[in-house]
Amino acid sequence: MKTRILVGAFLCLQLFAKAQSVNNLPKLELAPFAKNFKYPIDMASCGDSRLFIVERLGKIWVIDSSGKKMTKNPFLDITDEVFTVFPNGYDERGLLGLTFHPNYPDSPYFYVNYIGLDSNSHISRFTVDPNNPNRALKNSEDILLIVNQPKGANYVNHKAGCLKFGPDGYLYATFGDGGFAGDPHNNAQDLSKFLGKMIRIDVNKPDKKRGRDYSIPKDNPFIDRPDTKDEIWACGLRNPFRFSFDKLTGDLWLPDVGQDKWEEINLQKNGAKGGRNYGWSCYEGNHNYKFDACDYNGLPYTFPIVEYGHTENPCAAITGGFVYRGSKYPKMYGMYIYNDYCTGKYSVVFKKNQSWMNIFMLNEDDAAYVSFGEDSKGELYSINENTGEIERVIDDSQKAGEMKGYTNNFASLDLKLSPNPNRGQFTVQLTVPQNEVYSVFVTDMVGTTILSENKSAVAGTNRWSFSSPKLQKGVYMLHVQSSKGSLTQNFVVDK
Repeated sequence: MKTRILVGAFLCLQLFAKAQSVNNLPKLELAPFAKNFKYPIDMASCGDSRLFIVERLGKIWVIDSSGKKMTKNPFLDITDEVFTVFPNGYDERGLLGLTFHPNYPDSPYFYVNYIGLDSNSHISRFTVDPNNPNRALKNSEDILLIVNQPKGANYVNHKAGCLKFGPDGYLYATFGDGGFAGDPHNNAQDLSKFLGKMIRIDVNKPDKKRGRDYSIPKDNPFIDRPDTKDEIWACGLRNPFRFSFDKLTGDLWLPDVGQDKWEEINLQKNGAKGGRNYGWSCYEGNHNYKFDACDYNGLPYTFPIVEYGHTENPCAAITGGFVYRGSKYPKMYGMYIYNDYCTGKYSVVFKKNQSWMNIFMLNEDDAAYVSFGEDSKGELYSINENTGEIERVIDDSQKAGEMKGYTNNFASLDLKLSPNPNRGQFTVQLTVPQNEVYSVFVTDMVGTTILSENKSAVAGTNRWSFSSPKLQKGVYMLHVQSSKGSLTQNFVVDK
């Protein structure tokens, strides 16, 4: 087995009455589970022990809990309906996403997101064969929604394609900005288009008046607004390829693939209202991208809780994962785990005190880990598109005898800002495990950088004082970043 070590961090376990030590951290690794798939790209559970593996060229396979295919023929084969030139050329189209109805098998439906032969995005519902749960009825396809995609050789990317049911029972789906660099048509900010958006629909209530097999939830943010798509839940997205809902809390984790410099993770708490604008292409992460040339739609910006830069490697593409809610690995519980398709880095996000911690490591040399999956028990899996393998995400520290001498260098990592609120003068206390250069900068709530300094931190606790006359009354975000990860914290200036 290849060594794939990740250093994780710990949140208070909500499944266990006894709190664990902050130093009792996991050692993440990937373990073999299933193989021999052709360009797998997604995974879904229907609520029982089976898992369903999506192949980008148009097939879905069903496997058992040991990773073995349960049938000789695929669960569904729509290769004759799916358009892609992959793998013969650079192309992000194909069969991209799968999810089952939350009331399955009572509601025997599943939903897919794919690029059709017309080069447009299709969200379709299929029915599972009532006489064979391992086979779908191909002729049962009901196309709920078609989203027009821009045509041409420059527009083969940014299709997103994820779809999942939220804790409210509604179907959420994402579409990228349509492709090419910099969103040249300003699709992500244009509320009359689905491109660059997350949508939210009710698939249980057909709208007969409009001839649709779904309806619009009454609390959708733009319902009945002129020149705006009623289905839109959020805008300002570049390529939100994979998102997920926390199985315990229902919170929405929404990463977005960046352009040239910044990858980001957005978070929306369960029950929060829709209508958020995540900034693209006015902003890339917390940073101005083409602010002066961006046709802003008037919605206030919502900035990510986490971002990471990739100036040294222009190929970076965040692949969103899940918050671990399984029971096999208690030390992983509550951590959001994700990776990067290009670099092979696996990362963890967690909140410690008032700061968001994002710790990432050089981990797996093989890139092309294109997606994560979650089974009915909350255990996590990672999908390698190139090798055709599905691997389990595990905590290797629980193996007997393998933890001798193992230490976690990030157990002591901490960030504190005081006072908070303040009057434009504050102290940053950063505790780090080793000597490292950190970039420290502050942005306001529209993404403008107020101050920026590089600081050389030594192992242990470091204290730096900052002040700026530009820090007027309002809310700001402190960012502390190094080559090993990033930390962020909000603070208030009250003058």
